[in-house]
Amino acid sequence: MMLICLQRKSSGSNLTFNIIVKFKHTTPNSEKFLEKIGFYKPTIDKWSNKYIFINFDRLKFWLERGARLQPGLFVLMQPAFIYYLVQIKKLKK
Repeated sequence: MMLICLQRKSSGSNLTFNIIVKFKHTTPNSEKFLEKIGFYKPTIDKWSNKYIFINFDRLKFWLERGARLQPGLFVLMQPAFIYYLVQIKKLKK
């Protein structure tokens, strides 16, 4: 089974998490993953923003192949996913 989850990449005050697709049976600290589909910066910038960047085409590809979202990542992605759906509706008009 495949899992879409966060992988911590930085330490200290400059935190960054990669959004990756990996097999569920790998260890949490393992560097092995199938594909990086985005990243998340939880630190707040001077405009009070947190950033999450996702390649939705690749996310859709992996979800169709049976990958599952980590529950915490699902909560983070909801606002971005809603924005993506609104943009698609605007393009179709």
